[in-house]
Amino acid sequence: MANTNGPTRERIKEEAYLLLQEKGLAGLSMRALADRLHIKAPSLYKHVGDKEEIIADLQARGISEFAAIIQQAGKSKKSKALAYRKWAKENPHLYEVTLRTPLLRSRIPSGLEEGVTHMIIEITGKDHEHARAVWALMHGLVDLEIAGRFPENADLDKTWKRAIELIG
Repeated sequence: MANTNGPTRERIKEEAYLLLQEKGLAGLSMRALADRLHIKAPSLYKHVGDKEEIIADLQARGISEFAAIIQQAGKSKKSKALAYRKWAKENPHLYEVTLRTPLLRSRIPSGLEEGVTHMIIEITGKDHEHARAVWALMHGLVDLEIAGRFPENADLDKTWKRAIELIG
């Protein structure tokens, strides 16, 4: 008979997400996750292989959320760029694990990254290299904004407007 008292895979994923949201990537450890689940850290390994598995799950969730936000943003490049900015600012820890750490490509669902890449290419209306440059511009801007690297008096709405104009 299966043990139904222990944590489920879905509960582990949800608690990892909640821990990430509360403590950030630096606070996401197997021990902290086990504590949230009221089990000993070694018992967690009965349900997940390693921390990379947890990170990959979070990355898949982040990519999926990001894709949904971009799809819901409307048709204009401006609305999609501003949706990217808003999502990143509202979800800085999920943004970090999804877009600032090495992507665990071999551990996320097949086709997930490619789907988002294709969507970004469609948004820009140009080739893969142009889409990559546009993403780098948006990523750099939001990264600096989240890190508080702009002066207090910087008009970031104006900066984003100019960046969106550059996208073409």
